[in-house]
Amino acid sequence: MACHHPTAPPASTTSRQLQQAYGDRWDIAFQPDLRIWSAERRSPDGRQRRFIAEHTPAGLAAKLAAAETAHP
Repeated sequence: MACHHPTAPPASTTSRQLQQAYGDRWDIAFQPDLRIWSAERRSPDGRQRRFIAEHTPAGLAAKLAAAETAHP
């Protein structure tokens, strides 16, 4: 499993910006009991699933950008 570490600190990102930038390719959710933002993407055939989690929308956006660069 790949680990994606952003190379720069994340800029301030709102949940709306996160949805606008990645919502068409990732299922993005916030789990209030855990205070975690998560994103999930399934392959078209359903055989692969990617899951990324972070504490802030900005952190999740940075990880999603890194993941899409590594595996578009």
